[in-house]
Amino acid sequence: MITPQIPVGAAGARPSVLLSVLELGATDRKQPAEEVVQQVVDIAQVSEECGFHRFWLAEHHASPDVLSSAPVVLIAHVAARTRHIRVGSGGVMLPNHAPYVVAEQFATLGALHPGRIDLGVGRSPSSAGTADHRRLLDAALRRDPRVTIEFPALIDELVGFMDPAVRAPEPFRSESPALLLSPRVDAPAEVYVLGAGESAARTAAERSLPFVYGHHLGRSKCRPAAVERYRATFVSGPHDARPYVMASLNVLCAANDDEAERLALHAASHAVRHRTGTTPDESPAPVREEFLARRFLEDQQVVHGGRVKVIEGIERIVGVLDVDEIVLVPFDLTGTGRIRTLRMLAGRQAHAPAAVAALRSTGAIRAEDGSRVHTPERGPRR
Repeated sequence: MITPQIPVGAAGARPSVLLSVLELGATDRKQPAEEVVQQVVDIAQVSEECGFHRFWLAEHHASPDVLSSAPVVLIAHVAARTRHIRVGSGGVMLPNHAPYVVAEQFATLGALHPGRIDLGVGRSPSSAGTADHRRLLDAALRRDPRVTIEFPALIDELVGFMDPAVRAPEPFRSESPALLLSPRVDAPAEVYVLGAGESAARTAAERSLPFVYGHHLGRSKCRPAAVERYRATFVSGPHDARPYVMASLNVLCAANDDEAERLALHAASHAVRHRTGTTPDESPAPVREEFLARRFLEDQQVVHGGRVKVIEGIERIVGVLDVDEIVLVPFDLTGTGRIRTLRMLAGRQAHAPAAVAALRSTGAIRAEDGSRVHTPERGPRR
């Protein structure tokens, strides 16, 4: 299986970038929750079938529109029902959990699925509700709102437990008795730092960890300078790690640009109603609703259109940010729609994904011998 990749620039200018998938468990509220969660497995299996590099699951709480509230459970389920695709979190919100428990969970996942588990960590509250709603969620999670400033220390604690090459921070570095992680696996899950600003980028760079830039979170939250800051301040760590940048990107692919526009506006209108607390019956006038939906698509930087247009949009982001890997976030309310987007961007054929062959014909993918696509030379240990 060949992983879909998209390079940018003149031939030979840089390695190709890998394509991966982030699944949110989005729903239009019309399907039973059981069906939506089961569709996550379907999407993971399609992602593997199409040759994507990773399949990650988000952590969102108390939302009727996003059902990925327990990523660790879903990771275990998905990994058991796929064969070789890397599976992980995009991400676990570390302030919601004890780092030692997260380390135990991902060590267990690593023991069950050696070499396939990723651990992306972030610090957001995992809720897009009102301030009152977030306060309720903080109380339910026993989360101190001030804990986000301790995010770097939480990562140090987590990595110290997981990786024997890194010394655990105080007060856990006592030699007698030592606080050991169980199970202790030979190859711990790779830790990735998620964020959209320079603080997260600096946290990742100072700890020699890969950085996942949350482009899909929207213009209002993203700071593109974070990627440059990460590369400029990266410190080589105990494993001779090199800078590695991933960027998440909202995408919607359809048969043609007009169909994609219609579907994107439908999904955006749903999101706008959710954020404003209105129902379809209470929606504003059609012209106003379309205006708000288009503004939402612009803010969320959704790349949508037919396959050629979406591929060009991905290439543009790769070129601007100079990333090593793109994590596609299918922007659709249904599992069927998300599968459509993934299949169109990286379909199947006998020896390689169909989209890979199509992209090669346009020069968007390089292959030295017509059958193998080169993977990035730089990157985290795997």
